[in-house]
Amino acid sequence: MEKIIHKGKIEENATIYSYTLHYRYRWKISMIVMQLMLLVVFAIGFLYTAAFEWTKLMSVIGQLALLWILQGLSFGVYCFVSSYSLRWHIDALLSPWGGWRTKNPLSITDYQQNEWLFFSLGIAVSLFVGAWWGLLYGYCMGVFHVVCSIPRLITVFQLQKWKQTGRTYIIKHERLGIGLYSTAG
Repeated sequence: MEKIIHKGKIEENATIYSYTLHYRYRWKISMIVMQLMLLVVFAIGFLYTAAFEWTKLMSVIGQLALLWILQGLSFGVYCFVSSYSLRWHIDALLSPWGGWRTKNPLSITDYQQNEWLFFSLGIAVSLFVGAWWGLLYGYCMGVFHVVCSIPRLITVFQLQKWKQTGRTYIIKHERLGIGLYSTAG
């Protein structure tokens, strides 16, 4: 029988997991600049084609917080249903994940389902906003959502190759990205 000392106490039959980092997905500053440039190009292009004032564009940008709040609510529901603990940090607000993450490691399948849930919810919200408040608001929210989802979708597709190897990997949310780990133990 294996005995392990933990904080002065001896525990029998304790299992210790060690994680091996295989890949870390982080969104670099150059990619953030590329996203900002895409958003500016879409905004300027829409200003010239739709011929509306800057004040309307500013009100549209102000309403984009609705999308972020709805993503947080959907992630909270996902965590509640899956029995994961929800965690949010202000420093992660600059990450593509918007600060919404879990303490618990996720399987690749769970992570991909979660990301597709986020993406689908954002598209559905932008379609609803387009029908309810007007095409301008829906279009701007949809473009904003798709451009801001680029890093999340890239990680979903990049993780697919790791999923096909047959080994068991887990995803851990980190400060400004995610890490792909395997467990041994």
